[in-house]
Amino acid sequence: MPASKRLRTPLIVMFGVIMAMVAFATPANAASYVTQPTTSVSNQSPTAGSNLTFCGQGFLPGETVAITLDNGTKYPSVATGTSGAFCTVVVLGASLTGTHTLTATGLTSGRTSSTTIKVLGVSASAAPTPTTSGLAFTGANAIAIGGLGGLLLLGGGALVIAGRRRKVNA
Repeated sequence: MPASKRLRTPLIVMFGVIMAMVAFATPANAASYVTQPTTSVSNQSPTAGSNLTFCGQGFLPGETVAITLDNGTKYPSVATGTSGAFCTVVVLGASLTGTHTLTATGLTSGRTSSTTIKVLGVSASAAPTPTTSGLAFTGANAIAIGGLGGLLLLGGGALVIAGRRRKVNA
């Protein structure tokens, strides 16, 4: 029996198995992804009695969000837009000083996000301290993509070799 006939069936089966693995592959233990809300302020070091823009995202679209300060101050609730984001102006108390936390809580989803601010006294002349944040992760996990590409490359190479052997034996 020629080598091309002996290799044809295993190669076809191997190619079929690879195609089935690719077609039916799913991530293991994949939980549904829930976007975690984030909040930010226009000024990390405002002065007492000043206005501050407080923004958030990652809430449900049209959700009512309650805004509170860690000293018990409650600000008017705000509704998110169609993207689940909001921005509102918060007026800080004239006697408020020190480090405080502004918290946004979605009344429907229960999602919360907080931002810390350092309120300077009215007579403080200290310059605001610069804030730093890490870079966003914008990459992808290339191991699975590379593995799939390697398997397809091996399968294609095996088919090319089988085709050449068939021509030689014919």
